[in-house]
Amino acid sequence: MSFEPQSMFWRGKRAVLLVHGIGDASTGKDGALPIDVLKELLGDDGRDLAIYRLNYDFINDWMATKVQFAAIITAFKNAVRLKLGDDDTDGTIAEYAGDILWPVLSVSIRLAVRDAFIAQLAQMQIDRGESALQRGDDPLDYQISIIAHSLGCFHTYEVLAAIAEEPSHELRPASDLFTLESVFLMASPVQLIRTTAGLLGPLVPDAGSLATIAKPLAIPSETRRGRRERCTTQLFAVTGTHDPVGGHLLGARLDWAFMNLPDQKTVIVPQQALDIDTKAGTAAALAHAFVKGGPKPNDPHSWANYLTAQAETLRDVVLA
Repeated sequence: MSFEPQSMFWRGKRAVLLVHGIGDASTGKDGALPIDVLKELLGDDGRDLAIYRLNYDFINDWMATKVQFAAIITAFKNAVRLKLGDDDTDGTIAEYAGDILWPVLSVSIRLAVRDAFIAQLAQMQIDRGESALQRGDDPLDYQISIIAHSLGCFHTYEVLAAIAEEPSHELRPASDLFTLESVFLMASPVQLIRTTAGLLGPLVPDAGSLATIAKPLAIPSETRRGRRERCTTQLFAVTGTHDPVGGHLLGARLDWAFMNLPDQKTVIVPQQALDIDTKAGTAAALAHAFVKGGPKPNDPHSWANYLTAQAETLRDVVLA
């Protein structure tokens, strides 16, 4: 499971890391890494933005590992289904959620993604310093943002919690002056994972090592000299009114699945126009979201749609 972090010279003073959630990360299409969508949304103002990406192509036994966890994945899906209500459409939605979240059940994959994520942030920290040095600028004027989608939000939360507390990573917000300009978690399953992991109990391996499960949910921070310093100045939690992974179904919030960190900036994207105003419609849209040909226009979990809905905020925050 070798991983080589990206490195680049910053043409401007802003950089963003896109963190993959689901789908084929090598295609660059919606559901994977919609870099072209982001560039189009930011336009000329974003032409100097350094765009890094984190996907999971380096894990060559991803699907083989999934097969090994078939029984536990089934239990995971059943837990989601019972929470939703246990009819046929709930089963379809639970199938989709289970296919998204199953890597939580593999310690080796969790650790591989975590280590790669931290290595990428460390490289971005180096790139920031070297780019500023070449121009004679203060590196602290160069800012990093993260935009994560779906399961990528879980990995982001875990990594931010780890680097905020662990000195060896040298990425703490107070001690190492590594504070992110912004973090966007789009359709975050952090609360959904926390709830279902509680239902599954010992079936989740090494659950005590996961900040998502073992600690109260909060914006990760470092405590230094009696003060708490957050890892980011602003965390946006973006989800849709019809996205079960993000904690909503048919416009209603599912408290057991909706991530609600203290002091997060919550953004709820209206999705009534997707023509999925029934459970069956939502289930059908999710079931066909990643069939051949890529995601469909009415997929409530689409990363590209979330980016488009937040275009103005992204321009104001990421490029500020």
